[in-house]
Amino acid sequence: MAQVPTISITNPDLESQDLSMHSPELPSTPDSPSVFDFVKHLQDFETEDPLHEPTLHSFYEHKSILLTGATGFIGKALLWKIVESLNNQVDKIYLLIRPSLTGRRQMQAAERLQEDILANKAFVNLKRQLGPTLFDAIVKHKLRPIHGDLTLPGLGLGQEDQKAVMENVNIVIHCAANVDGNERLDLAVKTNALGTLHLAELASACPLSCFVFLSPLQVHHSESLSDHLLPLPEQGPEAILETTLRTIEDIPTLYPDYKAHYPNTYLFSKALSEHLLAKHVDKKRAMGHKPSSMTIMRLSPLGPSLQEPLVGWADGVNGANGVILLTGKGTKLIQPNRADSIADVLPVDFAVRMILGAVAILPPPHQDFVVPLVSSAVPTTASVRDSFSSHDPHRFSTPSLASSSTSVQSDNSVPFPYICQVTTSSLQPVSWRLAYEAMRYYWTRATNITLPSSEVYFSPQGISRAKTMMNSIRSVASTYIATTSPEPVVRNKRHSHRFSRCLDKATKLSFTVKLNFRYSAVDQDSHSDRLLHVLSQDPAADKLDPHGIVPRDTDKLFWIHYFLNASYGVHYYVLLESDLRLPSPQPGWASALPLCSLDGQHLVDRQVQSDLYSGDQIQQRTVRMTKYLRQIITQGSVKSSSTKENDESWLVDLDDCLEDWSQDVNFQANRDRRMLLGKWRKTVGSNDEAVKVVVLNDKRVHLAIEQITKKAGVSKQTAMNEALKTLLRMSERTQLAFVWFAGSFLKSLLDSLFDSISIREESIRYIRDVTLGKRVVYIPVSKSILDPLLIWYIAIRYHLPVPALLCDESTSQLGPISDIYRLAGAYYVKRDRSQRSPLHSAVMAAYSQVLLREHEALTGCLEKSRTHIGKYQPSYQDGLIEMVIEATLQTNQLPTKSNASVASDSPPESPVSVASHSVDGSPKRHHRDVVLVPINITYENVPELAYLIGNVLDQKPQRQETLPITRDVVRPSESMDRRNKVSENGDHPRKCGKALIGVGQLVSIQDTVAKTNLQETDQEQLTQIITHAVENSQRKALVVTPTALISSIILYGRATGGVCISKIKELMEWLRQETVVRGYFIDWQEGEDVDAIVFNSFRLLEESKNLIIEGKEVNDDTNIRINDHADNVMTLSYYANQVTDVFLLDAFFAVVYISISEETVSEHELMDRFRFLTQMLEREFVLHWDVDEQFRAIMTSFEAQDLLHKVAESDPVQINLCIKAENNPAEYEHLMFLASLVYPTIDAYWITSCSLSALEIVPMLPCCIVPQLSQWIATHLITNRRTIYREVLSTEASQTAVQVFMALGFLNEVQAKEKLSPDAQILLHELGITTKETLIELSGQNSEGGKTPVSTVDPEGMMKALMAQIQMNRANSNMADLCQQIDSYRLESASQKESFHNAQIFQKCLKQINGILQASTSLAKKRNIDLSEQEGGLIQLVCALRSNSNMPAADHSSQNRSLRRISEAYNLK
Repeated sequence: MAQVPTISITNPDLESQDLSMHSPELPSTPDSPSVFDFVKHLQDFETEDPLHEPTLHSFYEHKSILLTGATGFIGKALLWKIVESLNNQVDKIYLLIRPSLTGRRQMQAAERLQEDILANKAFVNLKRQLGPTLFDAIVKHKLRPIHGDLTLPGLGLGQEDQKAVMENVNIVIHCAANVDGNERLDLAVKTNALGTLHLAELASACPLSCFVFLSPLQVHHSESLSDHLLPLPEQGPEAILETTLRTIEDIPTLYPDYKAHYPNTYLFSKALSEHLLAKHVDKKRAMGHKPSSMTIMRLSPLGPSLQEPLVGWADGVNGANGVILLTGKGTKLIQPNRADSIADVLPVDFAVRMILGAVAILPPPHQDFVVPLVSSAVPTTASVRDSFSSHDPHRFSTPSLASSSTSVQSDNSVPFPYICQVTTSSLQPVSWRLAYEAMRYYWTRATNITLPSSEVYFSPQGISRAKTMMNSIRSVASTYIATTSPEPVVRNKRHSHRFSRCLDKATKLSFTVKLNFRYSAVDQDSHSDRLLHVLSQDPAADKLDPHGIVPRDTDKLFWIHYFLNASYGVHYYVLLESDLRLPSPQPGWASALPLCSLDGQHLVDRQVQSDLYSGDQIQQRTVRMTKYLRQIITQGSVKSSSTKENDESWLVDLDDCLEDWSQDVNFQANRDRRMLLGKWRKTVGSNDEAVKVVVLNDKRVHLAIEQITKKAGVSKQTAMNEALKTLLRMSERTQLAFVWFAGSFLKSLLDSLFDSISIREESIRYIRDVTLGKRVVYIPVSKSILDPLLIWYIAIRYHLPVPALLCDESTSQLGPISDIYRLAGAYYVKRDRSQRSPLHSAVMAAYSQVLLREHEALTGCLEKSRTHIGKYQPSYQDGLIEMVIEATLQTNQLPTKSNASVASDSPPESPVSVASHSVDGSPKRHHRDVVLVPINITYENVPELAYLIGNVLDQKPQRQETLPITRDVVRPSESMDRRNKVSENGDHPRKCGKALIGVGQLVSIQDTVAKTNLQETDQEQLTQIITHAVENSQRKALVVTPTALISSIILYGRATGGVCISKIKELMEWLRQETVVRGYFIDWQEGEDVDAIVFNSFRLLEESKNLIIEGKEVNDDTNIRINDHADNVMTLSYYANQVTDVFLLDAFFAVVYISISEETVSEHELMDRFRFLTQMLEREFVLHWDVDEQFRAIMTSFEAQDLLHKVAESDPVQINLCIKAENNPAEYEHLMFLASLVYPTIDAYWITSCSLSALEIVPMLPCCIVPQLSQWIATHLITNRRTIYREVLSTEASQTAVQVFMALGFLNEVQAKEKLSPDAQILLHELGITTKETLIELSGQNSEGGKTPVSTVDPEGMMKALMAQIQMNRANSNMADLCQQIDSYRLESASQKESFHNAQIFQKCLKQINGILQASTSLAKKRNIDLSEQEGGLIQLVCALRSNSNMPAADHSSQNRSLRRISEAYNLK
């Protein structure tokens, strides 16, 4: 048989060098590159004729590989890496696969390749990564499964397969083995030893370059060296093989002295295999065969991957996988004396890179090689026990000689086969104590199982035998199933069976697995060091460099995260739990809920020391308080009917906590630890007098007092007393010990609410650097009641300036939540300027400045309240920014000549604030700068979202007892059905996912003033500039979650009846790329399984309630659609608005693009349509755009993507719209998706304009009633399929639409008392509408419904109409034309049929509203009040809408119905 060409790995010039190995000449092509030349070049060896250095990949060029054990853990990982990184180099990959029985039929090799290998998530993800076409081509042309059995001569290969292998295979990697240590000795030896010998014999007949054999022996003998074989009985390996195969006796019977050396048959058979391989190469040399490279890779126990194929990927329960699984279920496998030994678990992807590197780098030996020596004689049991506890891996007696005639080693020879010790001992691994804590942390959070702490686990007594029995495998399985929430689709039963099988198998292998970690780890040998060096130096081998996944400078946190992800990998990939995500934060992100005992204990992690309560009692008290507060936040109230008793219990626990924290002597004595909590007083009220002096000395307070004394005629002392009362009401009332408790309790609360809270490490450094020597105001986007508390906790956790919390007075009425706010340093103000007096405003500004000076940090929101629908809200003009500007630029203290008393005419002088240098080295300023920190917190699941959505769907005016009302309408949140109760069961409520804290570009007050050249007197303009800068920075700080991506995709699928999972994944990948391109962060790690992301998002979206998953089995073809109810839609819409904000400009233009049916359009018309849409929706999305600039930017972007082209030499400029559904369906789908982000808002504005047709019947409407009217109109349109977007039922969109229509001149606002008669005002007041309520009417020429034409008789009205025409894209100035203009942008608006039907909607709405007015006797007639026809119609319309939104749930006729539709909810009878 002819030899295939091989790469020469020697050079004659090297024979004169003093090297440790010599190689004979091998046949090679004349110009074949030498890999060893490359190696010795890196070792500073010189050659006479230096050639171009070959890459590692070049070794694999045109090579064929025979891989055994490809269906196992390491085999799959090797095959994946070869296909992923070497698919262009290797010729073929032969996979020796043993047939297996499935039921009553036998699966052949090709079938097992498809079902056991290619169906694995690793290869499914690789197919998605490479593309189906390339992946299928690789599988078809390069992968060749062959039927074989290691125990048979010639591996049992068929004639054709044997011929192909013998002619083509250059590399053999032997991964197959029987790893069951409880197997009979003869069976284990037959598979592991005899099978290895059969494979080596076959390889000898191949044009072989390298043979790699994997062994687990390095950690099982504490006296092993890299160049030594482990001892065997004196008979020799062949005799031992023959003896063991002829008997069924076990090791203690055959070789009693070796039972201590080899506690199970797996280890014995592997040691025998190593001896047989050494004997084999020695025999072949004696027969004159030229040796090829052979390496025995002694691997530490293999664990889940670090990065490849996926982060945390695992397969099966062999090795460390079984340890992780059983440890997570309460089984003790790691010996107590190993607690502080290194956790030598080898990530499988690190091992794979070492194996593939050894294939290419370690050369064939010289013909005069020597076989490895055998270690010392068999030790006694006592000596073995001593060696187990030793940390010295090199305790050897004088080596005995091997039985081979060539066993004598010379000083300059290297043993062959090579033996590589692959271990993590040189990679700064953590101890088993920390590794166990990481595993415990994961399993306790993921499965709600209770595991002992590391102190208990590694104690000499350990876990008691009784507890071990109680934690038997079956009980653990039942506990797991009981504590895991039910899945919405039928896959639990199958998973529970798999879980039981995995536990049974892991338990069966546990004795073997336990031995893996019984001894001290072995240091890495010279061969492995050389491999790592060469692989790290080859620039073309970056995908094969082990240090590419395990950096040289690893730290403790790296390995902690590894064991976290490894536990996740066993849980997700082995047990197939489908809704889990990686527990570790993304690289570069810090977790604010750390493993306290693992990565350094912070002060808030420390438990208080109490004189009255034990540690367990304190823990139970914390759990009780946390549970109660969690229920209040997530449910709005507790389930128990005894709310008063719960509140009393809370207050008792709170008092006990504060007492314990105040009496903790250790804390009080440590000043450095106290400073971590911020600058707080030691006792409440200790500096109240000083604060009073400073506040009353403030010039704003002084001016307000003077105004009161002059205008109201009260004495100055009375005014000052009022100022002091105001100050007392708003003052923060906390102290240092209370702050410590608040921080500790917040950690427990947040830990119970969220899986993790993360912030970028770069953001932490950025805040520290920029705010050095300055004062800080944190400004988060208002999304949750927890926002200020989260920022406060982050500041303490990362040693940032700890803020006082500026809160609205309404926050003080939230019970236990308010208690925590107060203890954290909250002070309460009236944010509504109309509700506070000038004196209150002055005291608020002065006191805020005092706190900013004392704490050097505040936090407050620009918005008035939390967002209810996930969109950004306009800033609320409460004076926060003005106060910060004044505190930065002005001295608000009045100087005095004497130390007068507080009651004197001139308040005393306050302390002078400290000036500082700026960070950039600019000249010293008189006042310390204040830096605004824009923050955007993204919640995967907002804790109180159900409450927020209930508010936005329903109008909830106060009940008026004087008005008898009959129930006609059901409010959406009142109809409670079974869907809302699915996730309420279980003692362990699901968490709210992750909270991700994004930090935007910081805004300096003084720098902004310097850049804008504004004077301090231009405060209004300066406030606007700073506010816009903060808002823009907040938006750029957004962190997008996969939950948001999936929500937007499922909502997009409403137009097509749903979207399949494969389409969800495809669109997610596209959105992920586009999000990153736009400069936003996304919570999606490289190497994270997309299926895990999808199903975890389904869980967070409460799939059983909000989604409909069609079919019993879930696969890529499964159709997903939303459960089409208003609250379900609003939930997904809330999260989808994250995506909307990222792609808003693209979405606007996509709407315009799709609304044009022609292929060519003028640029002028395109611009007009874009301008109209932008101006209409800019208030809705809080935009501060330059429309022309944005239009040019999006035109450039679309043109670069070949979505449109300008027609050459056209005047005016014509635009060719290139994408239609017929010619490019993929790109058109992307456009449709982008447009779907805005379509619901357009429909809401369209419906609001339809509802305002009422103004053609009644003269005016209360502004507050329009949302209810719009909801009623929307319900009819939904019922008649005129819109598919239930977001139109939101009251916020209709309220904003009215404001937009007023701003654009279509509506005017008037006061009720100015336009209505007293009787009409009385009736409106009876309906809950005060005389202060704003009324709206059609403006100018539209006061008669647009019937009066525009004329020069009314120039003012003509100008208003003309401006409306210009601003609204030449739309006619009546409401009907506005409605039709908006309709032209809606989905399917380009369809002539749709346009015809929609054009009639305005008139149909007018008729329905008119029908209400004629339906029954009016309220005015019931009260015997005479009103004009128009006023009577107004009262009747308001009465009908008000009454139907204000009924108690008990009167609801359909209360007992489990399901309801919004189309029924607003139909008036």
